[in-house]
Amino acid sequence: MMDRIYFADNPWPNGHRIAAFKWGAHFKYGEEAELAGRAGLYFDLHIETADYYEEDADEEEEEDQDQDEEALSDWQAKIVWGNYHSCTLSSEEWGDKGFLVGSDQAPFDPEALDGKEFAVDFLSQEEQELIDFDQTAFDVYLLGHDAAAFHTIAFTKKAGAVYQIDWKGKLALAYVSDYEFKYDFHTSITAASFSGITIPAELTDDEAYGLLQRFVSTPSFFQLQNRQGERRFVFK
Repeated sequence: MMDRIYFADNPWPNGHRIAAFKWGAHFKYGEEAELAGRAGLYFDLHIETADYYEEDADEEEEEDQDQDEEALSDWQAKIVWGNYHSCTLSSEEWGDKGFLVGSDQAPFDPEALDGKEFAVDFLSQEEQELIDFDQTAFDVYLLGHDAAAFHTIAFTKKAGAVYQIDWKGKLALAYVSDYEFKYDFHTSITAASFSGITIPAELTDDEAYGLLQRFVSTPSFFQLQNRQGERRFVFK
């Protein structure tokens, strides 16, 4: 059974198949990150759904629903969703974002990840009204380029470096200038494998190890992997 994502009260109560998922990490470093107090280790999550209409029964069902569509809100109208085809919810598709899991003050502890729950972008009323999309952890293409916040992301170890990820959050239809986070989503990724901490080409191995030692409490849990010139720290 493929993992699914659910958007509460949208036209598909049984949710949508997740066609692609990735879980990785990266370092934020350098003068800008240091000055902003954002240096650290960040997790990345990336979801792509199948086409919204993938599991619908062909033309007959679509014709039957057309006459009622005009009375529905955009969120509830299949014809509106169909204009945008599928969803991408990602911390890396449109920028180097993600959520902080390890800092100077609180380095990442791999042994504490099992059962760990992260609260991400729980915005104040003022932050919602003056939202800065450069500062949020995730971007989303849903009904256009919309907004995602109020995430709760929990990790449960299954075996080895494989975890279940339970993720819920809220969405705002920012594409039509509606910045109220009133739409809920949730998903459970039943067997997510950590792809590793990516190392940009500008860093030497020694510099990368320096960041690992700075932002991870037990660097010995990781090993450097180099595949076709792409380097990353992976769980041993």
